Amino acid sequence: MKLGILTAIWGRPQLTKIYLNRMKYLQEKYGIVCVCVGSENQFTQECLDRGIIYTDYNNKPVSNKWNHGMLSFRDIDIDHVMIMGSDDFASDSFYEYVMDMIKGKDFTGCHDLYIYGARKGRRGFGQLFYFTYTGYVIGPGRCYSKRILKMMDFTPWDDGRNAGLDGSIARNVKRLGGTVVRKSFGMKEEGLFLVDIKTTNNISSVPGAAKPYEKDFKQLLIDNIPSNEAQDIISHLTEIGAL
Repeated sequence: MKLGILTAIWGRPQLTKIYLNRMKYLQEKYGIVCVCVGSENQFTQECLDRGIIYTDYNNKPVSNKWNHGMLSFRDIDIDHVMIMGSDDFASDSFYEYVMDMIKGKDFTGCHDLYIYGARKGRRGFGQLFYFTYTGYVIGPGRCYSKRILKMMDFTPWDDGRNAGLDGSIARNVKRLGGTVVRKSFGMKEEGLFLVDIKTTNNISSVPGAAKPYEKDFKQLLIDNIPSNEAQDIISHLTEIGAL
């Protein structure tokens, strides 16, 4: 199963570089093809140094930027594309589970994740949360088969949007009809790990439905992310006063 990951990047240089290191690791360990779409060539060299495909586009409208990045997969030999934010960190087991689960599927994802508040002045600064989505699946970790991406001409988001992107692509998948094979799963239920670290430049804040989660976030990172990457995240959050 050949997996691609698409990420849009902008600002927050320290966390973004940690994320790019994670992508480099995933490419080397699993053969995942990582594409980053940035703006103003902020991270061109950082991506190239790590063997990550980089493409540049205006930062807004955000949906146009994501579509531009997705077009990169038109001629790349992959079976599915996963959507991840540059502040989304998942365990190796998460990627292993997904790469096995998506076989024969078109639209998959999980319906829960951890959220860590690291943006001063916003809800939940310095706190860990657990969020379960009442709809189909959350945004981070969603996967789309190349089959349905071709049907959407590799531009699955509506143009001109700066918010509501998850709903936009979900509606466009729904328009494809009953041939789309779907599957969702519980991240926590399967013993996996996925966290969205809310920092500056996030479109959304910690949602009101997210519940405080009484676990040591440092230990969760250490238990689920390679130690050097976990320590880099911990050091960054400590530096900005979020830990």
